[in-house]
Amino acid sequence: MQNTQVNTVSGSSLFARAMGRKRPGHKQRGYSLTELSIVILVIALLAALVALILPGVLASVRANKINDAFNSAIPAIQTAYQNRTSYTGLTTAQVAQNRWMGSSITEVTNGTPTGNLVTQWGQLTFAPASGGTQAQGTLTAIPSLECIKIISAMSGDQYQNVSVGGTAVKTATTPVDLTAAGTQCNASNANTIVFTFGRA
Repeated sequence: MQNTQVNTVSGSSLFARAMGRKRPGHKQRGYSLTELSIVILVIALLAALVALILPGVLASVRANKINDAFNSAIPAIQTAYQNRTSYTGLTTAQVAQNRWMGSSITEVTNGTPTGNLVTQWGQLTFAPASGGTQAQGTLTAIPSLECIKIISAMSGDQYQNVSVGGTAVKTATTPVDLTAAGTQCNASNANTIVFTFGRA
């Protein structure tokens, strides 16, 4: 008959290791300096990547919010004025009271519009332009990244004229001049965008 012997010392030491307990007289191995350096380097690279990408992503989200509001508001204004001879009488308060800009930009107190249109940076106003043949919108205090993204979306036919800081970047017969738009938007971090649109 074969004699089977169990090594209780090594068996108990394996059990202690499996349970995460320190065996008497055994030194637990920590992280080496090289391993810690690699972990810190990876974390630093990820932080740098987030710092590079995040501002552009957030700017796109904020600009898209404005552009989406315009895409619904401009047709609503045009429809409201389609049986009138001009945009004479168009005001910011009228746009706000009729909620043509949507809830994200229309300032509301106790469930009632105050008559103001507010972006997260500044005011948005509407008024007649060109003797009432056009309507004009003015956005203020727009940061440069958001300015570029908002202007890029104004290439559509519904926008007739667009300017940044007083410099025209689009006229009725031409698309947005992206070079001029980039130059003007980057000239300030609190830009004023003025745009006009015609009748439906």
